[in-house]
Amino acid sequence: QRTREAFKDAPIIIGGIEASLRRVAHFDYWSEKVRRSILIDAKADLKIGIIADLHQDIIHDGSHRLKSFINNSISKRCDFIIQLGDFSLPRKRNEIVLDYWNLFYGNKYHVLGNHDMVDYGFTKAQTMSWWGMKERYYSFNQNGYHFIVLDGNDENPKPWNEYYNRYIGPNQKKWLVEDLKKSYLPTIIFSHQSLDSKGGIFNQHEIRKIVEDSIFVNGNKKVIACICGHHHDDYLKIINDIAYIHINSASYKWVGEKYKFSRFSKKIENDFPSIVKTCPYKKPLFTIMHINSKQKTINFDSKKTSFIKPSPKDLQIPGAKNIKSEISKMNYKF
Repeated sequence: QRTREAFKDAPIIIGGIEASLRRVAHFDYWSEKVRRSILIDAKADLKIGIIADLHQDIIHDGSHRLKSFINNSISKRCDFIIQLGDFSLPRKRNEIVLDYWNLFYGNKYHVLGNHDMVDYGFTKAQTMSWWGMKERYYSFNQNGYHFIVLDGNDENPKPWNEYYNRYIGPNQKKWLVEDLKKSYLPTIIFSHQSLDSKGGIFNQHEIRKIVEDSIFVNGNKKVIACICGHHHDDYLKIINDIAYIHINSASYKWVGEKYKFSRFSKKIENDFPSIVKTCPYKKPLFTIMHINSKQKTINFDSKKTSFIKPSPKDLQIPGAKNIKSEISKMNYKF
């Protein structure tokens, strides 16, 4: 607390033998009391680099977009980075993507997206192995916070007429309940598909009930935010005191067959045939998420770009005025 008072704008990292020994409940000889974990009483601040929907297999310059993200995360000294799915398939030509990803010196985490399997005949297991991802859903702690990564690509119950799955099955639901029950820290959930909107996880209401029913003994909700990609949009919505945050794509807005347009050379469009069905962003979008433990706030760095012409407005796409090429400066107090 004294460090916070003296260096108000400096990030705080907990480390050393003293912090290590006090990471669980312990007897404090100064106060002659049993104290709870230092991780609860002296939470460190966190900076998290987040990128979503790179789509290396759809956009021609995905590796350069990722390189910008990695350089920014290194220069801003992020505590860890995470990509929110639809990243890069295990193809030899995509090795440069992993090379750039691995330039980040700290912890790196993956979320599985629907395009990270099925496309080009690849399986979930193949993509996970290529990324070095050991578990498809998992959790970890850092600086006094608990983080959960979900896999929203379980098989949907039949009948199911969509090409991609978007479901959280019974085994994963059971695991989520147990993981939240064991956690004593404020929690943030990452997923590819959203838990709050149309086109998100099909059984999102079941998952939200699990999330909302998970509370501390003082009645506060354990989960403070759920963060996703997938939708290529940008917003923050509060539902029952929990923030649901959509991180925009690093690369483009999908517009489909009806509004396809040829912007690039024949070679690029032969190598990346789906690129004509997108409105690409001129520059990559990504963000840094700042968690301030003293103020109990979550803030996202804003980043704006423009569309490579023609834009959705130029193409007269319905609702074009609401299609954004930005990540806004979202703020949330928990």
